Amino acid sequence: MKIAHVGLASYYTEGMTYQDNQLAEQNVRDGHEVLYISNAAKYENGGVVETGYQDLMTPGGVRLVRLPYVRVLNRFVSGKLRRVTGLYPLLADFAPDVILSHDLCYWSVRDVLRYKKDHPRVKLYADTHTAACNSGTNWLSLHILHRMFYRALVQKALPYLDGYFYVGAGEKAFSRENYRVPESRMEFFPLGGTVFSGEAYEEKRARRRAELGLGPEDLLLIHSGKLDPGKRTEELLDAFAAAGAPELRLLVLGSIPPGREAALLPRMQADPRVIYLGWKPAEELLEYLCAGDLYCQPGSVSATLQNALCCGCPAMAYPHEEYRDGLDWGQFLWVRTREDMRAAIEEAAREPGSLAPLRQRALACARELLDYRVLAARLYR
Repeated sequence: MKIAHVGLASYYTEGMTYQDNQLAEQNVRDGHEVLYISNAAKYENGGVVETGYQDLMTPGGVRLVRLPYVRVLNRFVSGKLRRVTGLYPLLADFAPDVILSHDLCYWSVRDVLRYKKDHPRVKLYADTHTAACNSGTNWLSLHILHRMFYRALVQKALPYLDGYFYVGAGEKAFSRENYRVPESRMEFFPLGGTVFSGEAYEEKRARRRAELGLGPEDLLLIHSGKLDPGKRTEELLDAFAAAGAPELRLLVLGSIPPGREAALLPRMQADPRVIYLGWKPAEELLEYLCAGDLYCQPGSVSATLQNALCCGCPAMAYPHEEYRDGLDWGQFLWVRTREDMRAAIEEAAREPGSLAPLRQRALACARELLDYRVLAARLYR
């Protein structure tokens, strides 16, 4: 089978654990020929860089073609219109059996729809990652861009779709309220991760825990990401310091944005139980998650949480609707305040056995819902 992913509204970046990468690479592992069509930009050193046109094969076996946006007035407007040239001929040459459009909010979705009309047997799916927390954050964006321009594109696409997927409750609400997508047309398709075999998990866990100097009695908490204020890293570090249990370790992985060093580095350096390793590539991050006993996400929503669950690591998290609606299988410790964090950490230290059933529920959720092998199979139906 030939599967085309069209991701002109986001920045495909090789080597990351985003859905775009993992789903396409899972399609390859399942034996399919895969084309990913992206815009001509990617993340690099915490920012977005232009790449220009590219046609290459990724290490994961995905053919990646980057198409630059057509310039309209300026870069800002071009980045909102998202129009490219050459999309229809590229699809026609590849002749996909399945197309997954990552979002529908780009002008050139019209080429995807034209291809579907010309080839009605092709399965066409779309997903949405757009929610109030990341889009429509000012009046002009919400009312002009999303409720007029993008709504028109989504409504134009709906009659041709074989499935409209949302990755979380916030995305579902945004599509319903701003694009007027009926709930009856939407399906839950969460961000997922890789579920390792028991042998592979144990090997990664033992190796990374030995590297960190951990004994069997030590409990490892993990916190990761771009450590901006929304992550609430300072509050987590303060709560961890207040807990004071000597058998606890807190591993912090991620980049510190400019201007945040003074708030974070002294807190980390003051507590010998805190290990800060900086940013790590996706493959290494997954291995550290296998080594962990509790993933700490008390702030903003992050896709790393799903990866943690797939690595058998339950989560201490803020009760965002995105987590409570669909992902809550009893594997969470919900926290709102710094005192909640301290209490949860102290409870884990006092009763380490209490984390074992949470780990089993995390793995059950991962195997049935979050495993990209399960998610990818939904495109083959």
